Amino acid sequence: MSEPMVSAAADPGSFQRGRDYYLAGRVRELTVDGVAVSAIVDGGRAYRVRLDLTPVGLEGRCNCPFGAEGFFCKHCVAAALAWLDSAGAPVDASPVSNGTADRKQNAGRSKAGAKSRGGRDRRLRNFLLRQEGPWLVEELLRAAGNDPLLRARLEVAAGVDAGEAFDDAHLRSRLEQAIDAGYYVDYREAGEYFWAVDEVLTEVAKLVGEGFPDAARGLAAYALELLEAAAGMVDDSDGGLRLAIERAEGIHLDACSASAPDPVTLAEFLAERALRSDCEVFLTAVPDYVAVLGPTGMARYRELVQDAWNSLPPKQAGDHGGHRFVVTYLMERLAECEGGTDALIDVLSRDITGAYDILRIAERLHEDGRDTEALEWLDRGLSDFPPDPRLRALAAECRVNTGDRATAQGLLWDNFAERPSVDAYIALRKVAGKRFARWRDRALSVLRARPAAGQRDDHPPFSDGYGHSTLVEVLLWERDVDSAWDAAVTGGCRIELWLQLARARAEGHPGDAIQVFRAAADLEIEKKDRRSYQEAAGLLVEARAAAERSGHVDESDAHLRALRTTHKAKRALREELDRAGLP
Repeated sequence: MSEPMVSAAADPGSFQRGRDYYLAGRVRELTVDGVAVSAIVDGGRAYRVRLDLTPVGLEGRCNCPFGAEGFFCKHCVAAALAWLDSAGAPVDASPVSNGTADRKQNAGRSKAGAKSRGGRDRRLRNFLLRQEGPWLVEELLRAAGNDPLLRARLEVAAGVDAGEAFDDAHLRSRLEQAIDAGYYVDYREAGEYFWAVDEVLTEVAKLVGEGFPDAARGLAAYALELLEAAAGMVDDSDGGLRLAIERAEGIHLDACSASAPDPVTLAEFLAERALRSDCEVFLTAVPDYVAVLGPTGMARYRELVQDAWNSLPPKQAGDHGGHRFVVTYLMERLAECEGGTDALIDVLSRDITGAYDILRIAERLHEDGRDTEALEWLDRGLSDFPPDPRLRALAAECRVNTGDRATAQGLLWDNFAERPSVDAYIALRKVAGKRFARWRDRALSVLRARPAAGQRDDHPPFSDGYGHSTLVEVLLWERDVDSAWDAAVTGGCRIELWLQLARARAEGHPGDAIQVFRAAADLEIEKKDRRSYQEAAGLLVEARAAAERSGHVDESDAHLRALRTTHKAKRALREELDRAGLP
């Protein structure tokens, strides 16, 4: 590698600013790993940089905004120059290409290189066979100094135990650099942050296949500690933290499977980490580690989890604390793994404080085809706790399975009457079958009696039950579009239902559809943002199509011109109307 290679990778401005950063001493924690390097570069904040020397040149990644778009930024330049100035700088092996023509030339070189690599290997082998031992030793030691894995292989060949041969200091340092950012990682940077974490975890995972599972196990455990500590310092809106934890857990399990850790020590580690974790680490140790733990390890794991469970105070209604959840979940998984459904129900039934506790037991029995037993629990839940639609719905399903459809219909009617919805209507319809007519009349009467849109007792405008929205949904589900329209006109409904009605009636009643589309467009325009203007333009396109079908294009175009005049100050709206091809 050379300075011209770095210069070729960046634009002139980034190269100059990167040089200034390097000369100002802003590069720290430089870690060289063969033909790759990672570093922290202090700019407006601390940025993580990863550089790789490839056959076609120097590649860089940085979590700054410019680097996140794929550019070789000033931070990459600074890190590259620091790498050049370090003892581990790679030798400049080939010129850097730039431009399409050069990339094609490089591709040709790569193909030619692949064809001749076998010949070069043979020449190199013959050369090495002719060299004196001391020279070969020095060259190997020099290479091993920059490659911990190579050194570990040599150590093992020299008789060192594989469990002690690998020096994990550099990977521990890389884990720290990747995970401990030193500042809050916001949503914009989270993707790059978790990419960097995964990259180091990939290096850790390689150790298992290379014959160093003990080192991989320790590093995976260390990564989990760092990830838990960083949990409050990174935006996890997209679930990146959970994925990183699961990746580290998977590496730990693979490493344990490839080695022979002491089962009691492993059981104590898994139980202790799970019980104190705020991030659900090792929550699924059972059944994941059952084969690795064996009977001895499982006995110790069971003892620790059982002790923690017995130490919990009696559960109070609404007690969903994190520690109680973890302990109970571990005990449930252990019981299910060792004793199946009956053992699990013994655990679930210890602390019943609400309908949901009953529901979990009944669901498991129902899944196992034990509907009669499930109904015993469900009847208890419906008797001991306030009415719960989930209990009724499952009880209805179990009643159907045991041949009692009449009782099932009554349960589902209670669900509908208590909380009318299209889903509750459909559930009742499916169970009632040919006897649904009487239930239908009752259900529609309930829905028609609800307050119309705008009345004092009505729901908020965007809620599911606004006006006669549920009645409209039911009638649309029955494909009675005209009755649904009448219900909407009489009692009002949510705007998305008005649009559904307009689209269903646009062919036969274009005038009605035009009014709905225009009203919905006006609502979008009032939001005053680009996306809403796009929605409005799309609705106006639909309105104009309906006008064309009804022979009222002139009136539609006049409306659009008037709308442009009314909103002439909204340049973004005009642009969206133009983009939609509207007059």
